[in-house]
Amino acid sequence: MRISVKPAAALLFVLLFTLGYYAWIAIWTDNDNVATWGGNLLSVAGSLTAAFWLAGAARRTLGEKRTFWTLLSIGCFSYFIAELIWLYEEKFLRIDPPSPGWTDFFYILQVVCYLAAFIYPFIRLKKSYGAFKLVFDILIVMTVAATFSWHYLIGPILREGKLSTLTMVVNLSYPITDLALLFGAMSLYWGARRIFPGRLIVFIFAGLVTQAFVDSIYLYLLSAESYDSGSFVDPFFMLSLLLVGYAGYIQQPETQTESVRDVPEAGVERLDIPRIVLPYLNVMILFFFMISGSAGIDAFTIGTGVSILLVIVRQLLIILENHQLLLSVYRKTEQLELSEQRYKSMFEYHPDAVYSLDSNGKFDSANAASADLLDCAPEQLIGRSHTEFVHEPISGLADYMGAAKSGLSERYEGQIRSLSGRISIVSVTHIPIRVRDRVVGIFGIGRDITENKRNEEQIRYLAYHDALTGLPNRASFDAELKETIEEARVSGETFAVVFIDLDRFKNVNDTLGHDVGDRLLISVAERLRLCIGEADTVARQGGDEFTLILRGVDDREGVRAAAQRILEALRPPHDLEEQEIVALPSIGLSVYPIDDDTPVGLMKKADIALYQVKYGGRGHHRMYCETDPGVSRKFMLEKDLGLALDAEQFFLHYQPQIDSASGQLKGVEALIRWNHPQLGLVSPVEFIPIAEESGHILAIGDWVLNEACRQAKQWSDAGRPIKVGVNLSPRQLHRPDIVEQIESVLNEVGLRPDLLDLEITESAALEKPELVLARLKALKQLGLTLSIDDFGTGYSSLSYLETFPIDKLKIARQFTSKLENRQVNRKIVSHIIDLARTLDMSVIAEGVESENQAEILRTIECVEMQGFLFGRPVPPEDIWTMLHAVPK
Repeated sequence: MRISVKPAAALLFVLLFTLGYYAWIAIWTDNDNVATWGGNLLSVAGSLTAAFWLAGAARRTLGEKRTFWTLLSIGCFSYFIAELIWLYEEKFLRIDPPSPGWTDFFYILQVVCYLAAFIYPFIRLKKSYGAFKLVFDILIVMTVAATFSWHYLIGPILREGKLSTLTMVVNLSYPITDLALLFGAMSLYWGARRIFPGRLIVFIFAGLVTQAFVDSIYLYLLSAESYDSGSFVDPFFMLSLLLVGYAGYIQQPETQTESVRDVPEAGVERLDIPRIVLPYLNVMILFFFMISGSAGIDAFTIGTGVSILLVIVRQLLIILENHQLLLSVYRKTEQLELSEQRYKSMFEYHPDAVYSLDSNGKFDSANAASADLLDCAPEQLIGRSHTEFVHEPISGLADYMGAAKSGLSERYEGQIRSLSGRISIVSVTHIPIRVRDRVVGIFGIGRDITENKRNEEQIRYLAYHDALTGLPNRASFDAELKETIEEARVSGETFAVVFIDLDRFKNVNDTLGHDVGDRLLISVAERLRLCIGEADTVARQGGDEFTLILRGVDDREGVRAAAQRILEALRPPHDLEEQEIVALPSIGLSVYPIDDDTPVGLMKKADIALYQVKYGGRGHHRMYCETDPGVSRKFMLEKDLGLALDAEQFFLHYQPQIDSASGQLKGVEALIRWNHPQLGLVSPVEFIPIAEESGHILAIGDWVLNEACRQAKQWSDAGRPIKVGVNLSPRQLHRPDIVEQIESVLNEVGLRPDLLDLEITESAALEKPELVLARLKALKQLGLTLSIDDFGTGYSSLSYLETFPIDKLKIARQFTSKLENRQVNRKIVSHIIDLARTLDMSVIAEGVESENQAEILRTIECVEMQGFLFGRPVPPEDIWTMLHAVPK
């Protein structure tokens, strides 16, 4: 049975069992009966334990290994039977076990089973130089062992002539079986390392050598009549069995996939020093005994011994040197194989065509990708010239071959034709093959770039063409216009630039769908293609805008005729799958070099002419020279407003607000200015209404709010806090997120809310009074102040004015400017001031330009004023000067 303990505990059991055996003999050395009883019982138990351990190993293994462990288990069990018979005869029958007898039979049977087990690893040795060396090494050791056995054991038995034949055979079988065990141990230790783990072999080898050695001592003691049952050699018999059994105990379970198979060992075997030294050591021991047994030692004996020793040492040195040479050869061979495998992997599995040419340009080798590219098998390429597959003659091919033969690499692109006639574009790299500084061929890599070239063409086409209509796009038109201008400067040609916009195209998309709109654009593009000359150009700018270059127009009448022809071509309805759609164009034209001589100028002036067509009723054409300058200026401002913010053309000036009684600076109003690159300073009176109409006012208002708050923060951080007034346009006030936006700006800038005054107009406040009231209350909760700008110029509603959380009324300049001339204006201003006091609001008069106006306002108790009398709108640097003039 298998003891359920760990391998370390099992090994400890073996050692303790052996020591216990010795302890028993030592304790009962004076009582032979008790000593032999204990020795016999321990021998029975030890042999049975080893047999069960080996049987367990047989159950856990498969195939030939199972046979090996089974035979070892049977051998140990045979030894157990022999010990059991010995116990029965010695203790129960009280006789000395007879020899020959059954004990001899089972002892010898154990060795026979062991030898049968060792046949398994020995026959697995293949016939090779290494196997023959192993056999010779074993034979050397066995010869020495047999010599000693013959001298000390077999010889004395043979010389004892009074023994019977059976007794003689039995007595001789023991030393012979000991030699057989030694042979098995050697063959197992040196020949089974590829079959069993090294640890198993060590324990089996130790057990076999121990048994052979102890059995030889036992036979020697027996021949000298010095052996008694319970002798000191008996525990060693159990130790030998338990060591073999322990090897079976540590045998791991194996599955079918782990069955034994011959696996060639990679690399050079490690130098086995014991195996190398042992044969020579045996010879030296034998020689030593030979000398010690001779009559005397003379010079010949000493010389022979020294010579043999030197030969052995020299042989060992040669073995070591050969092993180093083997290691060196193995490493170089391994490097060579690795390099070859890498090259082969790169060659065979490279996704591109990889091949080699000889010095005449013929294929030496080619991988599978090369064969696929040329529609043939790799072997069909061998011997063919690579020029057979060149579709287009490669410029400089002869020079290239000369360069390659001289050792220079080359990369080029070209077209090739496969054996099936398929044309491909390839990128080829040729590298010279050098052997001993001589070019013997060319190594080539070819990549199929046909698809890449097609994609490049497609990308190039899409980069300069409109995907929907197939017309040239804006980039293509701009390049064509520049080229046309350059040609016209040389030839003196006159040409026209045409800008076309489809009227009410947005309605088509919104009502009929974008698919119908797309079909309409395709139809318009086709008509434009048909109505222009071969030298003319038509392009789609984007959306429903088209541009044309009309060449061959000599004067303005020719331009008008061409425009009318385009108008007539686009006037008929477009038949779009059961729907007829009328899409009249608005057409604007500019003429080179009459209107301008630059691409930007011609496009802008054609666009201005188009704008006036739309402004004047749509569905016709107009030349730039026929446009209204005022409308042109408005168009230019509207066009450029969208770019002014990004170009940083806006800036703020600040107008002081003064307490006229004390002269103290009470606040400033932020006023926007526009420095137009062509028109110079543009008044906000001119561009603010345009910004309101075009929708740019929201972005402009956001910028003004941010910029004014940042400036107020700078003044506050410098210890000069001052309230800044910012105008809110009606569109800003009606934005759903206006409160969140202003709160975000205040938080981002870090400005105190009480330093911000938002100015709104009466009309903006009364347009949606309920909505505005909620917005104003939310703004007041932020902590800022609210003012009504230009009060009195709109349609005021006193009921709403009472409910609005307004802090200040700003009297419009229309009233202030007439204070000196009309008494009625004084009364109106006085009533406004009284109304403000009644509603608990403050008042400020705008547009104060004379001291007389200021005096009248002071008379009617309006002391806070703003106007040219106290200061024009100035940059923030001038406000700094005014702030520093006032003590902190």
